[in-house]
Amino acid sequence: MSGPKSGEISLARGVLLLAARAVSEAREMGAAYEERLAHFRQQEADRQQRRQAAIAARAAQMTDLRQAAESLSVRCARLAGLLEDDAVMPAAPKAADLSDWAAHVARLEAFYDDMRARLLARASVSAAKERVWTALAEAGDAPDLEGVMTLYLEARRAERGEAEAASWRAWVEAILARLELSPGEALPARLETLARAVILAKTPARAELLADELRREIKLHRQAEARMAADSARAAKWLATLTALEAFTDAEDEDLRLNLQAVVSGLLPLEAATREEARARIAALEADMRERETKAAAAVLEQSLRDLGYRVEEVRDTLFAEGGMVHFQRPGWGGHYVRLRVDAKDRGLNFNVVRARSEAADPYAASGQKRQDFMAEERWCAEFPRLMATLAARGVEVNVTRRLSAGELPVQEVAADRLPDFTQEATPRRKQIKTLPLR
Repeated sequence: MSGPKSGEISLARGVLLLAARAVSEAREMGAAYEERLAHFRQQEADRQQRRQAAIAARAAQMTDLRQAAESLSVRCARLAGLLEDDAVMPAAPKAADLSDWAAHVARLEAFYDDMRARLLARASVSAAKERVWTALAEAGDAPDLEGVMTLYLEARRAERGEAEAASWRAWVEAILARLELSPGEALPARLETLARAVILAKTPARAELLADELRREIKLHRQAEARMAADSARAAKWLATLTALEAFTDAEDEDLRLNLQAVVSGLLPLEAATREEARARIAALEADMRERETKAAAAVLEQSLRDLGYRVEEVRDTLFAEGGMVHFQRPGWGGHYVRLRVDAKDRGLNFNVVRARSEAADPYAASGQKRQDFMAEERWCAEFPRLMATLAARGVEVNVTRRLSAGELPVQEVAADRLPDFTQEATPRRKQIKTLPLR
């Protein structure tokens, strides 16, 4: 089959942009394309490795700070409850700034140390209070249900004796069982606060009211957990997209990345502002990437044709963005050319052999022309697979969807003034291609 051929274009982003850089620099330096491509591949691999290491280090640092702040907040709330202190804890920063969060952690540590010293002073008054302090120490930073029960029941015993301990424990445990916590899993801070309030309530009536609130909070907590899981999955998808797009641009959205990472880790909810910022930023990067891709595809197409020995008219940067046509031929093809049409909207292209219009009316000349047309189409058929393989290797993949046999349709005649004149080209043109940086 050697007649007109149609296909669908698919751009392999990473390969295409590397190939475009190699094409540009190989021209400017007079070097081999393969040599420059190997250089850029190694350079990009090294850059990506350094970049990913830096991103991972920042994300780990922010995660550590947020986890430290969360742990300190829970511990401070626990001590405040035992001290019956209504002191206001330091507020967390709004932005994902490493220095702000480091300062916040330092303030929480100072706040915790102050309340810890006060509790120690109280615990030294009696043996019962000493048991509270021991239970507090054993509970650790993130106590499970067992640790919470032990801690607050010791506090109750210290104030009211041992008589009601077993019934209170069973009551609260029955309510908290709805959480379906796995063994060793920490009790959420808000629920721990309510459990403490139930156990330490002054009267049964007050405990009943608090128990109802605890039941409602457990239901809300389970709903919030489901939302957080969905938000985490969404943030992970955005984070992966952002990472892939940033790999080819000069941008690095550190604050947005840290916020998304915190959502993925379950340290923060997915705020509306973060949603909008992520969507807007990804849309902007996608638009920039589409422009880079289409320019790179145009550069790769032209140079690939030249590398295969064709003479080709200059390919506009906008060919794959706006559509259009390009003509090319080999020396010795006479009036025959290959015309390439690109449909940017449908990502389609079409190759077909065309011929400069002849004014001859001689029937014998017309018969000879048909034979020449047939030979031109057969010749193009033999060369077509090599062009497809070259383009695919450079990131411009074409899925051929339609082929016609030589002679199945007449070769299209085109006015000579609408075809390029390559006779004046002593040497192939060197179009200056703006280097397309990967970042």
